[in-house]
Amino acid sequence: MKVNLLFNYQFRCYLSRLEKREGIGSKIYAETDKHILLWDFDDAKLSAIILTLLMSQKSHSLPTIYIVSSSPKKYHAYCFTARPFREVIHIISEASQIDVKYLRLGMIRGYYTLRISTRRYDSFKLIEVLKSSIPDEVDPADVSISEYMTTNKGGKNAKR
Repeated sequence: MKVNLLFNYQFRCYLSRLEKREGIGSKIYAETDKHILLWDFDDAKLSAIILTLLMSQKSHSLPTIYIVSSSPKKYHAYCFTARPFREVIHIISEASQIDVKYLRLGMIRGYYTLRISTRRYDSFKLIEVLKSSIPDEVDPADVSISEYMTTNKGGKNAKR
């Protein structure tokens, strides 16, 4: 439904089916303005992602980075470092393959979230571990896990 209002504004109302997902958040429980690094890559070449993350790892002295396949041609990367949010934005935005919608939404909310629950036809698979001599700064148990609702059904545009 669309209703035109005064001064070039519109009111729009949509009805969508929502699905529950579980996600990992970048915020660290123990520290107020510290976040881990979470990357979301869609339709990018794995070799380019690995090269980009290796360069970030070296230039920002990052601990080990874990790359998983979340769906066909979609990857997530996790790094258990503790960085201020502005620095997280800077590091994540350096990756030219990053999903821009993901980058923008996290900047608006003040934290990043990556889905960790599986969808109907997809499952997570560890693809690559980019080892580092720098130890992890955050215990994975100290990051937030939450449930959220989304209209993303996972692969609704994919041909199955």
